[in-house]
Amino acid sequence: MGLKGKQNKSTRFLRVFSLTVACFAVLLIAVNYFTDRYYVFHPQEGVFEEFLEPNTRVLKARYLERHCSEFDAIIMGSSRDVGYLTADIDSVFGVNSYNYAVAAGNLRGVLARLEWLVSMNCVPGRIFLPISPDRLRLPARPDDLLRKEYPGIVDENKYRREFIMSYIGADAFISNVRKLIRLTGKEPDAKFRYDMSRGDAYYFWNRTFPIPECDSEANVADLETIEIFAAYLSRIRTLAVENGAKISLILNPQPIGDQLAHAEVAGALFQLMAGEFHHIYRLPLSDERLRDSDFYHDRSHFRHELGAAVIRTPENKVSLNQLTEELDQATRVCHQ
Repeated sequence: MGLKGKQNKSTRFLRVFSLTVACFAVLLIAVNYFTDRYYVFHPQEGVFEEFLEPNTRVLKARYLERHCSEFDAIIMGSSRDVGYLTADIDSVFGVNSYNYAVAAGNLRGVLARLEWLVSMNCVPGRIFLPISPDRLRLPARPDDLLRKEYPGIVDENKYRREFIMSYIGADAFISNVRKLIRLTGKEPDAKFRYDMSRGDAYYFWNRTFPIPECDSEANVADLETIEIFAAYLSRIRTLAVENGAKISLILNPQPIGDQLAHAEVAGALFQLMAGEFHHIYRLPLSDERLRDSDFYHDRSHFRHELGAAVIRTPENKVSLNQLTEELDQATRVCHQ
């Protein structure tokens, strides 16, 4: 074969290779865009059901970007905190609320989202902030596809590019293909229902599990972690007050054993908070529902009925000092 023939063969190979790469790129982008397992390309305005969890950070931020002025109250937190239905919040406090709780949310993210609302001049008059003494860690901004933050909140050009590329890239392609494979057989049962017009979420699973009255090993307070958590609470409160908002704290109604296992942590935290926060909504430790797994989807997520019970009774609003005394007393009983 002459030199010209070799050149023609090389040219044909390059053309075929380039065409193959281009076709695969088109396929990859098309599958990622149209399947959209995380719902980052197709915002939802109403109710929908899914068997795979979407990226609620993106979905809720996009909705609020267009509608935040319609609400005068907001719930901010983690996936636990969708246990507070907006209808219950509205009926008790006479507000029109949005549930901005997201998967694996923490105070670092709450502060970033509140700063974003400030930038849009859209801070509601009432902010409900649930806390859990067993979840005080403040990890860095998550980078996985399920929990990547909405680019408008990060507000960095580099991050915007990375965000788009991650959802049209190979990892997203694998996730989307897996979803398509699951859809080829019997349609999977939905595990989630979302109402993006209010931010409400419903979990379709209920796992039975034992709830010990007293946890065998108490968690020792890590003072540095507690101080950092309290500092974030203070920054959130300051920013809220500066923008005309009132913060209401809620202690999540976790199973009794989990609460008592973290009683020392809670007491140390409440002591640091006492100068800026005076009251908190809580379910009394004597409430039998804290000992019944029928009121939980799993050990970490409580049902809506329990969330409503925390806020509906006026007597459930107590001082931080009273709550600390209740935890101390219950812990002493466990150690007898």
